[in-house]
Amino acid sequence: MVTSSLGPYVLAPGRSWPPGRDESAEGTAPDGRRVVLRRASPAFVAVVSSMPHPHLLQPVDVLADDDGALVVVSAEPGGERLDTWARRRGTMSAGEAVTVLLPVLAAVSHLARRGAVLGGIGLQHVVIDDRGAPVLVGGVVAAYPVRRPPTPGRLPPETVPEGARTFVEALALQLSPHDRDELLGSEGIGTNMDELVELVHDLAAPVALPTTTPGSGVEEASVVWRPPPGEPPRSGWTSALPESALLDGLADWWEAVSAVPIVERLRAVRPRSWALGGLVAVSLVIGVALVPDGASPDVPTSDASGLGAPAPDPDPDPGLAHGPATSPTATATATASRTDEASVRGDDAAAATAVLLRARIDCVREPSTSCLAAVDQAGSPVAGDDARVLDDPASTDGLVLPVRVESEVQRLGETVLLACRTADDEPASVLVVRTEAGWRLREVLQR
Repeated sequence: MVTSSLGPYVLAPGRSWPPGRDESAEGTAPDGRRVVLRRASPAFVAVVSSMPHPHLLQPVDVLADDDGALVVVSAEPGGERLDTWARRRGTMSAGEAVTVLLPVLAAVSHLARRGAVLGGIGLQHVVIDDRGAPVLVGGVVAAYPVRRPPTPGRLPPETVPEGARTFVEALALQLSPHDRDELLGSEGIGTNMDELVELVHDLAAPVALPTTTPGSGVEEASVVWRPPPGEPPRSGWTSALPESALLDGLADWWEAVSAVPIVERLRAVRPRSWALGGLVAVSLVIGVALVPDGASPDVPTSDASGLGAPAPDPDPDPGLAHGPATSPTATATATASRTDEASVRGDDAAAATAVLLRARIDCVREPSTSCLAAVDQAGSPVAGDDARVLDDPASTDGLVLPVRVESEVQRLGETVLLACRTADDEPASVLVVRTEAGWRLREVLQR
């Protein structure tokens, strides 16, 4: 359905949603500020939201449109996609290529050093904003960060990520044959990130792109490559801790907690949590007041002669008093069903994901449309994979079926990324989204 607004955001005059394929739309937020709305990959949004960089997409909100696609809202200045700009510009000069390449390579390396590897970046994934600076707004996430700091040897910092390689090769096609040969060389761009950056530096001096606004000061600015910094040094008493992954995690947690004032942390607690905590406290006070001193609520009190109160007679025929619906097996099944339903609708994404993964395995064993609809988000990648099982049950062998949730990796609004394990102990990543019906599976990937 074509509309002039999406959620609380009003689109600019003459614009409608959805826009054309891979396009964005400018709009106005309720507070009056200008924003940009674009369809994006949930995995890419989850990664960049937790690893901000001046030349990466900076999400401020996420929502879903009528087609079930994820829409990310950002506040960066509006601009023009690099592939559109390149077609309008024609052959790109070497200096312009340097101005585009260095910031994008810095952003890709920034993610790679923290465990998030981009597997494919094209010109359509970069926007030249109003300042004339490139901003990476999309890409294929080939690997997620599982823990911090990254595992040594998993991705050496000097290795060229696949996303950087594909972007350099795509941009080289916009250069003259001479500049293209200078950039790619006779043996390609190599496998060392530092050498690639030096090669780009030697190509030419960076120049401002023609889209920069006159008088903005960007014309005199120079593009300087700085290696992405390592982990920041610990401060205060945490700097005296010895090197240890466990102690590093403790230090990171302490610094993150101490950086936020107590008042701000209290304000972040949901009102429903305050209400639930108040009810629990009142219940405890009432329970303590009702229990007599020195008596246990589970042990009957005795009289002065030491004889306890007579126990009630046992039921002479339990089968007559209780029907099949109240048998122990039926009661346990009903209790488990209510518990699973509460988990899927609750706030604990990890508990909900564990329930959904178990239910998904049952769904693919005996495929049915109603079963999958209660587990997968409509229109999501995992729904498309599971739907193929309805037509070809043999395709179950190609599915990634995690069975155990390890930890929560990233959270952005109502979208949560979790690290999981399959029955064969293979690592997997699961992305879940909270809908009106509760949590649903959005994407399942083999790591």
